Amino acid sequence: MRFFYSFAFLFSLLTSSCTNPVQQNQPNVYYDVLGFVQRQTAGLSTRKPLVNKSVALNETRNQQTTHDINWNKELELFTQADINKPALRSSYQILRPDSLTYQYRLKAEEEHLAVRELTVQLDSLTHQPSRIEAVLQTNNALYSSERHLLLESGPIAGREWQVKHYKLSGFQKLPYFDKNELLVEGRVN
Repeated sequence: MRFFYSFAFLFSLLTSSCTNPVQQNQPNVYYDVLGFVQRQTAGLSTRKPLVNKSVALNETRNQQTTHDINWNKELELFTQADINKPALRSSYQILRPDSLTYQYRLKAEEEHLAVRELTVQLDSLTHQPSRIEAVLQTNNALYSSERHLLLESGPIAGREWQVKHYKLSGFQKLPYFDKNELLVEGRVN
């Protein structure tokens, strides 16, 4: 009898720790922006290209040219524009104005989600994203914000596909305070 209980206990541990492989291998519903941005982040971190970067907060502006960029932080908002999560599978309208453009718009009943719109335009030859645009909004009792994201990419030196330009613009507004406007723009050489 002791053997039976030991076997039953071991069997229940094994079966409870297993996950459903069908759930893990479900195809993406939307374009894989996260995968693209992660590949770009890894490549840019390795290559360390020269970047002409401009940052503005309200009226204060700063410009620099540098090789020293933390690409995970620099492109973090683009990873937050990922809508390929199981919980979001039916949250967006899918529009295809042409065979190279994917547009996703948040459905009205899902207004609590941050990513409002996402557009991915592919290059006609390589089918790599040449332009990614997104609008993120947050409205709650603590603050409201809106961010417009733009990522443009293309071939470098006729071979690898790389980010060439990125831009983040928007605002954040706290109750009882003035609106803070933000702009970050980078041109990758």
